[in-house]
Amino acid sequence: MDETTGMAEFVGIGEVAETTTHLLALNLSYTAHHGSPTGSRPKGADRVEQLVLQQARAYLQQVREGFMLSVRAAPSTQVAELRFLLDRVMTDWAQLSHELGLEEGGESAAFPPEEGLPQRVERVRHQLLAFGMAVVALGQLPRLPAQQITFPHSYGQPPTYSDIPVPSTPGEMLWRIEELEQTVWRIMSDDLRDLVQRRYGSLRRTYGFFEASAWIAAKESERFGIKKRKPLRPAF
Repeated sequence: MDETTGMAEFVGIGEVAETTTHLLALNLSYTAHHGSPTGSRPKGADRVEQLVLQQARAYLQQVREGFMLSVRAAPSTQVAELRFLLDRVMTDWAQLSHELGLEEGGESAAFPPEEGLPQRVERVRHQLLAFGMAVVALGQLPRLPAQQITFPHSYGQPPTYSDIPVPSTPGEMLWRIEELEQTVWRIMSDDLRDLVQRRYGSLRRTYGFFEASAWIAAKESERFGIKKRKPLRPAF
């Protein structure tokens, strides 16, 4: 992956994260002040919301695939965790490796050794970049500066994500990825007020993940002179 392409994909991930955070911030703030937005939303708002969340789901799918690739390269040493990973990840490996042309004797085997490796790297670069970005965001989340935290239902002053642990094992990482996927799906299908009341922790961790991802991408993009970060503060 050349630097220009890699940076463009990095910025693209940041834009997905920023748009998702903005959407959640607006909806959660509106819900907190006015109740459910159903029936009072502008025409076409639902369609835009679904498009944004579909992009978020597509990104998380790449994160999961990048995780699967990394697990193949770094096996777990704990028997219980290995069984968990086998049940939840390895069963999907055959399909993913076939789609990416990574299986032994598959399409990638047709390339000479000097050509095969770049071809394989090209196939998995999107997934590995997405997963790498997610790892950095989850690691930064507990240390996100208070002035960058916009979760509308934060109860601490100043607001903080310091209580959210950083995944330290493959099993914990998979659990967090699955929680992100499930929460985005619930945001698409459930009432936000119900999620705040019944799944506050999952909603807050998911919001924080996208917020941290957007902050990291914007900060690094500005450092490289690509774009300036715009403040994200819902006005209600």
